Amino acid sequence: MVDTKAVITALKNRKLGYLGLDVYEQEEKLFFHDLNENVITDDVLVRLLGFPNVLITSHQGFLTDEALTQIAIVTLQNITDFEEHKQLKNKVSVPAGSSINLQ
Repeated sequence: MVDTKAVITALKNRKLGYLGLDVYEQEEKLFFHDLNENVITDDVLVRLLGFPNVLITSHQGFLTDEALTQIAIVTLQNITDFEEHKQLKNKVSVPAGSSINLQ
């Protein structure tokens, strides 16, 4: 979780040297759409993009050879462990009495 306005203040005051974000709180309205002909009205994002020491990758920071290789290795190991009835190292469990809303 990031308080983006506080981060902007820290960048402006040089209390924060660099910022890399792979997620932006309003990204669903901005990323993965061709907005070349549009004015970006999100002043916070425009301000962030104005800093030379800020990088925003819009949920693509994982897109490296190393990361994709590790994702494949872990996924295949999970499948193998499941098929061989081994303990699952990456199993996600819901604590007793809890519920998950999958909407």
